[in-house]
Amino acid sequence: MADAFAVAQAFIAHAVRVHRDAVAIIAYYGSRANGTASPTSDLDLFYIPDGENAESLSSQFILDGLPYDFWPLSWRVAEQIANAESERPWAFSAPLIADAQVLHSRSPEDLARFNGLKSRIAELTTPEYRGFMVAKALDDFRATLFHLGQMRLAIANGDVAGLQWAGFELVSSAVNCLSLANQTYFRQGWRNGLSEVLQMPRKPAGFEGMLTSVMMPTIPEVAAEQAERLVTAVREVLADAQRSLAELAEASAVFKDFYFFVYEYVGKIVSACEREQRLAATSAALQLQREICQMMNKVTHGFYGSDFNLLGEYADPYRETGFPDLLSPASRGDLTELAARVRQLDVKFRGWLERQGVDLSLLADEDDLQRFLDRRDPG
Repeated sequence: MADAFAVAQAFIAHAVRVHRDAVAIIAYYGSRANGTASPTSDLDLFYIPDGENAESLSSQFILDGLPYDFWPLSWRVAEQIANAESERPWAFSAPLIADAQVLHSRSPEDLARFNGLKSRIAELTTPEYRGFMVAKALDDFRATLFHLGQMRLAIANGDVAGLQWAGFELVSSAVNCLSLANQTYFRQGWRNGLSEVLQMPRKPAGFEGMLTSVMMPTIPEVAAEQAERLVTAVREVLADAQRSLAELAEASAVFKDFYFFVYEYVGKIVSACEREQRLAATSAALQLQREICQMMNKVTHGFYGSDFNLLGEYADPYRETGFPDLLSPASRGDLTELAARVRQLDVKFRGWLERQGVDLSLLADEDDLQRFLDRRDPG
């Protein structure tokens, strides 16, 4: 059997001879890099091109019964992976950089740059970056919801293959969200089943059973039910992580310069109501109430409501303060009532801001403007 690393050296020699300085890094990853390889393990190689025409190095072939994959990874994508910003799931792409063993570097600077990416991944697993990684998990959860929708479409269309693929994608996405929240990644991928996945400390109860039911559906309706349970359970784990990171802030800091936005949107809503433009009035009312709810939740409960959250999950501080509900008249199309309520909100919210010590930045004349500028930027 051919020696895998002798084959790798042939790649390196060819790359250096043909492309010279157009290849910054050549590295291998996978089982041979993380110490879990068997004699029949394949060799996965990637290279970072940094010049013209180096893309042509990409090769896939089988030699002496072993598959070889030699493919390009740009600096841009490598940096996205290292910062958990890639479209590739962090759970499965982080080891590509973190465990990679460099076989060739064009220069010491290139090697230092690549090692910096490895250090960045290690950094993201430390306690100091928990908030950053939980925020990534909340953001990535939208992909999990998308795949749940794909499962529903597949069932509605009687697409069994589509259901199974959507289920696999949903599981991969849900696992990735949990890996981000747990600040970990999986060196083995799915090769050892769920062993690495189940070692995560923060995961739903009954996680293994839900994953298996979704990935290997026997009855479509049961798979859909388990998928709903899985998504709900993962979301609760993520919500707990979000709440655990809550940090209260003073209203004077959160709402600095915010009254301008309120004033602007009150005007938009009243104007749309007077012109009987229901859609414009409703959309502006939704945005205004949501924005205030998000920020009041930071003051009261320590975190901004985000796209991960339902509006009702962070609306309590708004309601409890007694601010008028804009959404009810908007949904009914009662524009007269909506205009009246948004005027009430303007008065009540302005008073609340003043009691919290928030400067409304209401200027009387040009002299007032100059004093305002001098306070903000004294030079």
